[in-house]
Amino acid sequence: MTWMKSNHKQALRIYSGLFTVVILVIFCFLGIHAEARVEHRLLRRVAVFPIADANLSNAEESWWQMREALTHEQRFMVASRRFMINRGVFQPRKVLKPADVIILSKILDAQMLMSVFIEERTLKMKVYEGENGYLLWQGDIQFHPAIAINDQLIRVSTMLMNQFISEIPYQGFVIIDDLIGKPVYSSDNEQSVKIFVGKNSKLAVGDPVQFVEISGQVGQSFFNDNPLIDVIAEGNIKELKDDYAFARIEKAKNLADIKAETLVRFPQEISRLKEIYSQGEKSSNLSAEYLSSEMTDVKENKSDHPSTASALSWITGIVGFILLAF
Repeated sequence: MTWMKSNHKQALRIYSGLFTVVILVIFCFLGIHAEARVEHRLLRRVAVFPIADANLSNAEESWWQMREALTHEQRFMVASRRFMINRGVFQPRKVLKPADVIILSKILDAQMLMSVFIEERTLKMKVYEGENGYLLWQGDIQFHPAIAINDQLIRVSTMLMNQFISEIPYQGFVIIDDLIGKPVYSSDNEQSVKIFVGKNSKLAVGDPVQFVEISGQVGQSFFNDNPLIDVIAEGNIKELKDDYAFARIEKAKNLADIKAETLVRFPQEISRLKEIYSQGEKSSNLSAEYLSSEMTDVKENKSDHPSTASALSWITGIVGFILLAF
């Protein structure tokens, strides 16, 4: 009897330990899966700090021209000089720590911070995401060695800002019309969406449209390192009016995934911007086109999410394997 009780206790200890291992495996899997990538949200409120290490007469005008490049299409709202002075943060900055980014963003109510500085004969820019403080983008341009830095600062700083704008992997976002009250609505027997695109874009009726979800590694420069672009719907522009594009949806994974502020990209506009502003080798991210094959016609669209099923299947397999081991 004593021997049976001893075996029973030993079995309980084994199964208790097994249960703990299974729970740890599940949490480790979910933790790794959650921490590896972060989803990018729409960013519009921006603060640009004065150029650091630039004791030059054209430094202030360069700062104004960079702000002008950001506001040209009215896609961004940029903090004014007076506002930054009143908040006590209008001063040159270089590399920022995540904690500093978060604090400054709260002070300025900004979603994105930009620091610009000169090192030797190179102008550098770093763009930070405000809520979590990670590096969003970084770039640099070398000054011409035969021309004084002051004489080319305005031109080079504007080029660098335009280079950043061209690297943003979306050019618009979904808005909800007050009269309609929902992001996707029926119009002429079609599923339609209203998109904010700002001014001065070169979009045209018939241009393709992609509704996307964007994620990337937090420990890296988010936009520089080819973020994962998951296309959740596709269509084309059927009308342009003022600051808005009206698009018909032809394919989608799930129409319910299209919400207010869903990011929108226009492949032809991306190509145009990169042709004008990108420096060095030009390359394209093919992940969007690859993922688009998962979509179905909107009339046949279902709300299945295979990624969740795959995760559960993986966890179930691990649990089964551990149980068989005992």
